[in-house]
Amino acid sequence: MEVGARPPALAAPPGDPAGSAAGPAVLARAECDELLRQHSVGRIGFVVDGWPIVLPVNYTVDGADIVLRTDSHARLAAETRWRAPVVLEVDAPETTFKSGWSVLAHGLAEEVRDPDEVARLRTLPLEPWAGGVREHWIRIRVLQVTGRRLPEQGRYPHSWR
Repeated sequence: MEVGARPPALAAPPGDPAGSAAGPAVLARAECDELLRQHSVGRIGFVVDGWPIVLPVNYTVDGADIVLRTDSHARLAAETRWRAPVVLEVDAPETTFKSGWSVLAHGLAEEVRDPDEVARLRTLPLEPWAGGVREHWIRIRVLQVTGRRLPEQGRYPHSWR
């Protein structure tokens, strides 16, 4: 693709696979949204030159969108100059009990360029954990949210009584 060209239009995110009675429970959208709001660290996935990249990020929720900050020279910043398909995963595994939950938010990410909007975003509770200057603001317009929960699998370390 030539420099400055917009990427081609995208299809919708992949559908949510059906859960089974023996597998993870499918979370309702409202529960997924609540879990996203209660947490602030996840992993963002995106594609560069045909290869998936997954990076840890901290984020905040702004209305129906997810917002994060990065270094303006980072690969994520370059990939979000125009709308880019991304996925944010937030989860809380409990390895002791072989349980936990995971939420995936598929969406389109792009740089926030409007100075007034950046000023408003600066008032949100979003302080990057990584050092350095993180003034490239990214908004993810969420298109689909899915989630799963695995119930506790017995007691630690096995089935004590």
